[in-house]
Amino acid sequence: MTSLEIIGAVVLAAAGTAAPAGKLAPAVSKEMTAAIVAVNKALGLESWPMRGVQPCVDRGGQGITAKDVTADQARKCAGAALEKGFPDLGKSYVLAVPMADVGPATVIAVGVGDSAGWGAYSCDPDRKCAPVNLALSAKWSKRTADRRAKACAESSTIWFPADGAAGACAGVAPSSAAPAQPAK
Repeated sequence: MTSLEIIGAVVLAAAGTAAPAGKLAPAVSKEMTAAIVAVNKALGLESWPMRGVQPCVDRGGQGITAKDVTADQARKCAGAALEKGFPDLGKSYVLAVPMADVGPATVIAVGVGDSAGWGAYSCDPDRKCAPVNLALSAKWSKRTADRRAKACAESSTIWFPADGAAGACAGVAPSSAAPAQPAK
């Protein structure tokens, strides 16, 4: 290990975050992406409904006829989509579903344990949404880290497993989180 790598590891350790491994295990990367897609399809996010995928939540029609989706509806629907086929969920990564006033907004995967420091978030089916190293200065890494910080800052975020925020949000600097709303 070079002196620069040692200094970087010490800085990350002092900040409470583990230094991400040089490369994410391919099986974990593939499963993280598949879990995001499964939840996107179940919740009708991205452009999946336009591709003929029927979500398990009823959003109604467009505009004024659209229906809001509650956190309980989103949790039940996404949970059903994750019941089988995701053995590393909760071990190598967790999922976050930030909620907007009208329903689920997106899906984020955050590495935990040996996969800490890696993450991915949902994107259109035509794009590749591979996990990225959250510590890098690349645009996609910064966007993913920002979405993780916002998901960690919001109490309305749904986590899979339910205690997933503990591992995913450890070491997330409060300054990078979304600003608190003023008291009314």
